[in-house]
Amino acid sequence: MSDLPRFTELRDACQALAVIPAFLQQLTQAMEGAIRLTGAERGMLILYNRSTKGFDVRAAVGVDAATEGELFALAQTVVQTGQSALVADEAGVQRSSMATPLQARGNTPFGAIYVDKPSISGLFTHADLLFFEIFAAQAATALDANIARSDFVSVVTHELRLPMTSIKGYTDLMRSGIAGPVNDQQKEFLTTVRNGVDRMNALISDLSDISKIETGRLKADIKVVDVAACVEDVIAALKPQIDEKGQTLTVNLPPLPHARIDRSRLNQIITNLLTNAHKYTAPGGAITLAAEADDSRIRLTVADTGVGIGPDDQARVFSQFFRSDHLTVREQTGWGLALHLTRRLVELFGGQIGFESELDKGSTFWFTVPLASQQ
Repeated sequence: MSDLPRFTELRDACQALAVIPAFLQQLTQAMEGAIRLTGAERGMLILYNRSTKGFDVRAAVGVDAATEGELFALAQTVVQTGQSALVADEAGVQRSSMATPLQARGNTPFGAIYVDKPSISGLFTHADLLFFEIFAAQAATALDANIARSDFVSVVTHELRLPMTSIKGYTDLMRSGIAGPVNDQQKEFLTTVRNGVDRMNALISDLSDISKIETGRLKADIKVVDVAACVEDVIAALKPQIDEKGQTLTVNLPPLPHARIDRSRLNQIITNLLTNAHKYTAPGGAITLAAEADDSRIRLTVADTGVGIGPDDQARVFSQFFRSDHLTVREQTGWGLALHLTRRLVELFGGQIGFESELDKGSTFWFTVPLASQQ
């Protein structure tokens, strides 16, 4: 490859990294870009995990279980030395390899990218290593920016939780009359404060979850779960709100097999969809929750007769912070995070999510979870 096309490909690969906001997509793009730019056959990207204080494989191409450990050790070596490595022709293996650390802002390396190919297809040169290092530097900058953003969100949400908990606790004490008599007007004011704290806590929790998913730090307690029991738990929690609004809730649940998923996260997914249906359906409207299963998955559906979603808004429904300009939607409180987080959680556990909607007629949201027997 002559220099000009190669530089053009390098430029395009770096620009592609810069415009991808999602961390997991950046990881995939970085690994695939390294393979494409170097002409390698396989590769691996590892990153430091602050929770385990070790390194994790975060992206890989062409790597199988038999070779993962060996390649991981090679990638980790360049992190420890902080120096790139080039093996033009590895004796006895007949593979040519390169590895370079990922570091930004002059800090300690937080990861590495490793690539290799059969020696018979050509040996890596020092020029190849230079191109590889330039691309890795751009990848490190993009990944580091996302990690820094995640760290900022983590710190902020952690620092906000304590005062929110204190405000909530003292508000409840005052409402109960323990601190002295409270008249009806004062109780109404305290209830407003309490509701505001609940909204802030929901925002803090959603931001924290999204940040953890993006950086692969979300802890999941994956077990065999009774999906029907989860649905019943959510309905029991939300039924009073639905009844208070005069809405009709119909539940169609046949006998369902079990799924392998984090039970609390499944509850969260169902809660988000059912809450959305409740919020955007007028008093006296109808909500239907149904489920069905096939040989590989369970599909749950939440349908409503609510405000619906216009054609112009449908492409952005799962986007972070998106809220429609429809008057009925704007009358409801919200941050535009629930559906985005719901999609991320569904996909995290190997499911799919989608919807059908017609403005002023209602919406039907559905999602799937894999059966326990498919894991």
